[in-house]
Amino acid sequence: MIVGIVAVFLAGMAASTVLLGSGRSDGAPAPATPQLTDPPASMSSRPADNPAPGEQGAIDAALELATASQTWLYLADEDLEAEVRAVATEASADVLVDDTLADVGLLRDALAQSSGRIWWIVRPLAWKVESIRAGRATVSVWTVSVLSASGIAVPQADWMTVTLDLVWERDAWRLHGSRETPGPTPQLGGRDTAWEPVPFDEALEGFQRVGPGER
Repeated sequence: MIVGIVAVFLAGMAASTVLLGSGRSDGAPAPATPQLTDPPASMSSRPADNPAPGEQGAIDAALELATASQTWLYLADEDLEAEVRAVATEASADVLVDDTLADVGLLRDALAQSSGRIWWIVRPLAWKVESIRAGRATVSVWTVSVLSASGIAVPQADWMTVTLDLVWERDAWRLHGSRETPGPTPQLGGRDTAWEPVPFDEALEGFQRVGPGER
């Protein structure tokens, strides 16, 4: 799934699972992301004026991709497809577009039935470079997604580790595939209990989200 990042991704997918149940909107299994092959010889012999991509760039790309659903939920299908194709490798673009449109559309349609303000926030918390070599990088990002929608979803926080496979392509780190693992998940602090949607929204009246994604 990919309402968290694309397959992913984008983080937040589990939030849609709590809300709607897992799986594609048409009930069909998601197509497999193409397997990475060995990098072409040109990547191991770059000219001096076109240096190999750096680790920090891969980290920055992973942090952005792991929380892309913060913005993607609010895009029309045409704009969403353009966003996904812009960040995907050529080999994986069609699969990621199909998965993302299906998952985001499913969640968007459900949230449209909410009678109150929708809170949908996805944030990165920590990262780890799993591997990086010759134009290939794998980076894991620990994320938290917050979702609340009156009549649709009780206030909930989903903790997830998103692992992204990146490829240096078209002079940038592009997403080839991703996978999510639940947690690690902390317990609720002892000073509070779970909130219902209406008092949750009322307590946040006048607050503005940090970052994009207003309803």
